[in-house]
Order: sequence, then structure tokens, then C-alpha cells
Amino acid sequence: MMLATSWDDGHPDDRRLAERLARHGIAATFFVPIGNSEGRPVMATADLRALAADGFEIAAHTLDHRRLPPLGEAEARRQIAEGRRRLEDLLGAPVVGFAYPGGHAGRHGRRLAAEAGFAYARTTRMFCLSPGRDPLMMATTAQLYPHRAGAVLRNWARRGGGLDRLRLAARWLAAGGLEAASTALLDEALARGGVLHLWGHSWEIEELGLWPVLDRLLAAAAARVPPERRVDLRALAASIPS
Repeated sequence: MMLATSWDDGHPDDRRLAERLARHGIAATFFVPIGNSEGRPVMATADLRALAADGFEIAAHTLDHRRLPPLGEAEARRQIAEGRRRLEDLLGAPVVGFAYPGGHAGRHGRRLAAEAGFAYARTTRMFCLSPGRDPLMMATTAQLYPHRAGAVLRNWARRGGGLDRLRLAARWLAAGGLEAASTALLDEALARGGVLHLWGHSWEIEELGLWPVLDRLLAAAAARVPPERRVDLRALAASIPS
């Protein structure tokens, strides 16, 4: 199997998150907007460069963390292209990845991500043990968040359904709690040889007091997944057959 993690919004608590990932030897991609229209702070340039220097991938998340479906094509294009350009200027390095804010590409998002030159783009389609065949619509396995049954079933129903996804969603719900559910999906990926892709937000981890849960999950994953199979999304996207 392969283990991938990705973290959205570029919140300053990402530095705390990165310390834990590094301690356990877990690779990660951090999706960072230039600013956040929802009012949350974003890491300073020095913090972004420090994460990149530590070997983490920094990828784009629009200019202002604007969700794409309500936007017209021109503004969606500006959010995607300008977000990438500004982030590359801050890092002094190419940015190849992108995550759709809220996980939805809308009518124009996929085409505009391709137009902007991204190698891959990530959605929030969960309960998948494969990123899928389209690198510009990459799926995930689970969010590090204690979702209730309604949210789980909405993600399943609104993101394409599928019996295999329903089975994984049912296993998540039957496990009875975030830590047990995440461990159950790790077991599933190990048994089936798939990709376990965990994602989340460091600000949610802080607000919900999930740091101990995260530490235990990272330790469990590190104990069972060899270092060469722990990848960022740039490497995961490269493994998708063209």
C-alpha cells in the first residue's frame, strides 16, 4: 500500500502539524492560499519556506480560499492562476499541485486547473483506496475529523456513490470513533494494497483537541507502512497511469 497525507488552508498550526509528521517520518502536502476570505490566518512566507526546506510539498489552494462553484469563469480563473503565481513567487520554486477549496471543482475548476498548468488537483471525495484515474480530480480516503453518519453519507452520495465506497463508509461508521475508524481504513488499505490518503485541517485539530489522536494514528501508520511507501501528493499523482 501507499500512505499519503494532505492538509488544507495553510493555517499557522500547520507548523505544529509538520513537527509531528516529521517526528514519525510521514510525508505530506500542504495546500496554502495566499489569504483566507473566511478570516483565518495563513502562514507567513518564512514558515512556508521552512516547511519546504524540511521536505514537505507546498501546493496551491486559490488566491483567497474562495470556493469555485459560485464563481464566474473569469474570477475562478483568477483565483486559481494568481494563487499559483503568488505562491511560486513566495517560495521561489514551482508549484505543481492544487486543492479545490471545499473539495468541489464546479463547472470550470478542472479545466482551469489544467489551463493553469497544474500536474494534479485534489478533491474531498472520500472513502476511496485509490486516487482515481484523473490526476486533476484526485480522491481521498478520510478526513481527520469525527464526522457523523449524515456527513459521511452525504459525501458518499454527492461524490459519485459506488458500492466499494459505501462499504468503506460503513466500516468507518461501524468502528465507533475517529481513531478506531481511521485505523480500520488503514487495516483495509494494508489488506487490499490500496492507497490510504488522510487529509484535514490543523486548525480543526487544534479546536477539537485531536493532537493526541493524530500522534497515535501517525505512530500506527509509521509502524506498518515502510518509509518508501509514504508519499506526498506530487509522488502519488505521478503514480497514476497516463
